Amino acid sequence: MKKAIIILALFACFGSSFALADNNIPDHTGTSMDGVEIGTKALNSAVLSYSRLFKSAGDRYGVDPNLLAAICMQESSGRNLSYRDDGSEYPAWGIMQIEYSHEKPFAAFGLKTTGEEWTLLDRLDPEKAVPYAAHLISHSLIKYDCDYMKMIQAYNFGETVLNRIIEAKGDDWLNERQNAKNYATNWQYPTYGDAEYIEHVLRYYHKNIDYIGAKVRYNGGLIDFDDQFPIIEEGRTLIPVRAVSETLGAQVEWKDETVYITNGKTQITLPIDSQTAFIDGEEITLDVSAKIINDRTMVPLRFVTQALDIEIDWDQAARTVIIR
Repeated sequence: MKKAIIILALFACFGSSFALADNNIPDHTGTSMDGVEIGTKALNSAVLSYSRLFKSAGDRYGVDPNLLAAICMQESSGRNLSYRDDGSEYPAWGIMQIEYSHEKPFAAFGLKTTGEEWTLLDRLDPEKAVPYAAHLISHSLIKYDCDYMKMIQAYNFGETVLNRIIEAKGDDWLNERQNAKNYATNWQYPTYGDAEYIEHVLRYYHKNIDYIGAKVRYNGGLIDFDDQFPIIEEGRTLIPVRAVSETLGAQVEWKDETVYITNGKTQITLPIDSQTAFIDGEEITLDVSAKIINDRTMVPLRFVTQALDIEIDWDQAARTVIIR
């Protein structure tokens, strides 16, 4: 069996005093952040009170929860002037992308994740708006190959407008923000988006919430896991079994609370919530067991890839597993 190459990710809990190396957020791999002030403004208590929500949505969709909090802080500066049935005012989350153009996908997202179609009024509920925002951001991060600068700007302008700017200006896209309205069609207002939106968001970025997300790169491209991204637990990367099987050309069967993975020559048996596994019948003790998270079966990636004779690397700075 080939030796699997991996540097284990040692996950620590950082406080707000955490110093960002090279002005980067953990898995940012794109446009330079040189010259951008990060973490110079505090999050208000109303935003921080939803730390649990940012964390759960971030872990599920592979987005740094601190970035989610920073975006919500930037988006919540105004008042919605919308009220609940009891007369109390909804919080001013103002998640920008959840507007009339997103009415149908927002409803579909609610139906998929909760069994209930959400309405545009539901976008004012953080319990619904934040997971949907994480879902949008996640797909945008995959599209822009973990370039958080482009992702943040796409959240501000919309991907269509940003893509037009990038096509026209290339690497100079960051300097074409005041004129963004020229790249939009049928836009009725004199300006388009916030020209300093990236800077405003990143000033609110603090390492207040634990980030346990990880990404996987295969054949050079990032894998989009859609509804549950890999996480790091006890120094090990857990990955959705269906995604890893499809990526590695293996087959998966689920029976009696046990996962069976085979590639035609090797069979892996992983009982759920057990640190005992089997490779072709031989008993193996795991560091971390397979488990169910958000209705997805998560398996230890290192164990599975070693058993299937696959080489992997770990990019600590990008928090990314690289499957060869």
